[in-house]
Order: sequence, then structure tokens, then C-alpha cells
Amino acid sequence: MRILDAGVDWMEDVGNDPRLQVIVDEIPSRDELQFQHEDQIWCGINDGYASYYAWSGDGNDGGFSGRCYDITMRSGKTVTLKGPWSSRAGCVNQRSFGPVVDVRISTDPSALERGYTFRTGALTLGAAKQAIDLMDGACHLERQLKYSNDEPVWVPIRDERGDEV
Repeated sequence: MRILDAGVDWMEDVGNDPRLQVIVDEIPSRDELQFQHEDQIWCGINDGYASYYAWSGDGNDGGFSGRCYDITMRSGKTVTLKGPWSSRAGCVNQRSFGPVVDVRISTDPSALERGYTFRTGALTLGAAKQAIDLMDGACHLERQLKYSNDEPVWVPIRDERGDEV
């Protein structure tokens, strides 16, 4: 996966955090990822792209309408997650893998101009920083603690440039 362009939806008219929007040449498929597991979070990373699920086993199978997801672990073993739940970067970042950043991602360069037709995704922090470096506007990623569990997340923040005296 190569990062081609990026932008930020600043969410100025709503109360949500700004969201990094990334254009890539290809989005890795789940079978290209090698997953790790820790404390009910399953995370796979490949070439800066990340995918993750929350799943604790039998009895926790109501996510995605009970759909089964076959994933390959780093050991090469295949595991089937039945009905896992999607999660969020902050949950992943509380584990030993990551850190990851939730993004909007697309292979269509015109998505940045339109501001839509992205899909939800995640990048490693390093890949997200590469995307920020491609942007014309001056901004950076800031680590913040969110939610009741003080989950570490990285949020795009505008760089304030004042007149130098």
C-alpha cells in the first residue's frame, strides 16, 4: 500500500473530532494481514494498514450479523471469528500492538475533492504521519486520551502559525 494523498475533514459544523482522509493505491485485503490477539482484541497490520476486531469467543457472536471472518495469525494458524464487533483505535492502542489511527480511506483520488465515498479504515501511526506530511495545510497528529477508559488516540490538529515579531 502506497499513500498517494491526504486531507482532513475538520468537522467544523459538528462536535466530532477531525478525521484524517487518505488516498492509497490499494487497500490490503484481510487475507494479506497477519493478526495478533490480546485481551479480546484481534489486530492485523500490513504495510501501514491495520484492521481489528473485538471478539471474546463463543457467546460473543452478534457482531456483523454473526458473519464469520477467517483470519491468519502471525504463527500461520487460521482462526475463525464468528460475529466479531468492529472496535476503535483507542481500544487497540491500549494493547501491546499499534498504535493505530482511525482514518477514512479510498483508492479514488476524487474522493478528497468530493469529501465522501471513503470507507472506514485504520493506519499505523507511522503511516498516518506519512499521510499528514503529504498535506498542503500545516497540521499534525496530537495524542489525546478519550472515553471513560482514557484510550490513547491521535487526532489531526491545525498548526497555528502566528506572525513572527
